[in-house]
This record gives sequence, C-alpha cells and structure tokens, in this order.
Amino acid sequence: MKVIYPTNGIWDGSSSLIDTDAVMPSGFTDVQPIQPAYALEFRGGRWVETATQDEINHWAETHSDPDFKSEPNMVDQLKLMVGNLVSENSKKDQSIKQLQTMTGSLVAQIAELNKGGK
Repeated sequence: MKVIYPTNGIWDGSSSLIDTDAVMPSGFTDVQPIQPAYALEFRGGRWVETATQDEINHWAETHSDPDFKSEPNMVDQLKLMVGNLVSENSKKDQSIKQLQTMTGSLVAQIAELNKGGK
C-alpha cells in the first residue's frame, strides 16, 4: 500500500491508500506534501506553499491555543498504528522469552526427576 494525495487546487490535508503496484489515478500524487502546510498546491511535480507570510502569521496567531489540535492526516494515523504494532510486538517478544525460560526450567526439572527414577 502507498499513500496518495489529491493535487487539484489547494491541498485540504486529505490522503488515500492504494495498492503499491496500482496505476496512479488522475489528479493524485504519491509525493508527500511539505510540512508545515498552510495553502499547498502541487505544481510541476512538487508541492508549493502559496500562502503569504501575512496569511501564515495570521493563522499562527489564531491557532496559538495550546489546546488546539489539528485533525491527524493519514500519514500520522499510519505512524500511530505502526507504533502501536511495534509496542504490541515487543510485549509478545517479552512473553515468548518468559515462556522459553519457563520451558527450560521445566525440562531441567523433568531431567532431574528422570535421574532419580532410574
């Protein structure tokens, strides 16, 4: 799977997933938008910031609330999912190591019992 972004007009922060070997739909690109993004347009094969410095300053002033959180985009959601999977995998690895240790201990106890039973 790969992430694609719409290229018609100002980028709205949206993205979609398609199969890695799928043909790129018209009006989309797999070039990741630059960050931070205020008013991005895709021109000539690259993302271009079209907001003026005054517009960027105004946006920063109106969104300076520390409680303000923008909606996560698809890339952020995928990063979060990967992080969760890595954490889950780590916990499973730890459980496997504990089970291996317990199995080794049980094998040693069985060997001791077999020695005494002969």
